[in-house]
Amino acid sequence: MTDNFYQRQQQITDRYLQSSFGLWSALLTVNGILLAVFSLVQQKTSGSNSVLIQAVVGACVISLILLVYNFLATKLTYYRIGKVVSDENAVLTEEEKKNNIRRALSRRKFIIISEWTCLFLLVFEAVMVLLFVINSTAGVNAA
Repeated sequence: MTDNFYQRQQQITDRYLQSSFGLWSALLTVNGILLAVFSLVQQKTSGSNSVLIQAVVGACVISLILLVYNFLATKLTYYRIGKVVSDENAVLTEEEKKNNIRRALSRRKFIIISEWTCLFLLVFEAVMVLLFVINSTAGVNAA
């Protein structure tokens, strides 16, 4: 019964990681595309739209940095776990165990905060893109 529970727990953990990586990859892709497009548009546009473009570009850059941190923090956590588990001679003191757990929980907390920040920034970027399109359309109609 315990083995079955452990296997199910591993499946859930694997699915959680896969879904997190999928979300982060999708956010990286969307932000990368927006950053590229709006960087090109900014070179060709001047006037009132430039503030909207700069807001989108800034939000994309912040989001990209946070998403890369998420991948790096997860990698470092699992690297540390693998290092400890693979060393048969390693004997961790209670203090080292507590520090490892504290460090992993701290990283996890920041990952969750940065993930939600990226999702908020995506909504912000979508609103800015919508305003840009409305602004651009209004400018074309007025001319």
